[in-house]
Amino acid sequence: MDLVIVTPVLNDWESCRILLGNIDRLALPDGCRLSVLIVDDGSARTGDATLVLELGGGSIAAVDVVQLACNVGHQRAIALGISTAVTRKPGAFVLVMDCDGEDNPAEIPRLIQAIEGQTAAAVVAERARRSEGAKFRAGYAAYQALFRMLVGKRIDFGNFCLLGPDAAYRLAHMADTWNHLAATLLRARIRLISVPTDRTTRYAGQSSMNMPSLVAHGLSAFAVFSDHVFARLLLLASLIGVGVATIGIVVLCMRLFTDLATPGWASTVLGASAILFVQAILICLVAAVQMLATRSQPGAQPIALLPQFVRTIHTLLPRPDAA
Repeated sequence: MDLVIVTPVLNDWESCRILLGNIDRLALPDGCRLSVLIVDDGSARTGDATLVLELGGGSIAAVDVVQLACNVGHQRAIALGISTAVTRKPGAFVLVMDCDGEDNPAEIPRLIQAIEGQTAAAVVAERARRSEGAKFRAGYAAYQALFRMLVGKRIDFGNFCLLGPDAAYRLAHMADTWNHLAATLLRARIRLISVPTDRTTRYAGQSSMNMPSLVAHGLSAFAVFSDHVFARLLLLASLIGVGVATIGIVVLCMRLFTDLATPGWASTVLGASAILFVQAILICLVAAVQMLATRSQPGAQPIALLPQFVRTIHTLLPRPDAA
């Protein structure tokens, strides 16, 4: 099988060098031809031949660097990387992983074994244990719970995944891949095979991911299922409207047919109920219009955006100057 590893890099070349060395020392199944596609997401300096000086005679047969014209963000760099792999090597399996070492390259043989040559399936690395602190884990648990409540699906994996050729081709043509890979895998109706893995620590340097970036990343997952979210908000607003209308009717009956209502109490409650009812109706209308507008727009396919964002592709291995 042909296997292309796609990894985005933003100024993290030291970690990328260590990752390449660890991948090169892997014992892969017989007949597996491995190449690495580094997506340079607008780094201050591009990767050079020093990344592959220590490679040779190992598992890696080729290393290419895709230099993007500007910084597009982690998820979009992955989408462009998948699209480049699909374009350059049709029929190849595509493995997506971060370059910082938190996605353990030692798990790659297990992912290959799990997919068993299924071209339309995807193997996802389910997070059995995380290396982050308690604060991050608590926030991540809250995000998972909110995602399940608003979308109705469970998301317990990240970018570390192995895509069959057909699955990679499908993702390269889905506009949602531009926003969030893991959520798009759930949306794409691709058969998912989960493999429990432990998240490890960074090789070098500090993560560029901060709280605003994490929040934006989480919201991007909800954007992939915007129709699901709006449908649930529409249902919630409808229930609120029914509840408020019921309260208004009960208060009006108490005011007209009983002596229980004190002066001014009924009009205050009815006024508040009317305001809440109008707000619920407005939420329903906005949610419905937004959902219909989203579904009527085709969106841009990542594979169609390659000419706009890919500045150049240069080969590091096999070395161009080799005899």
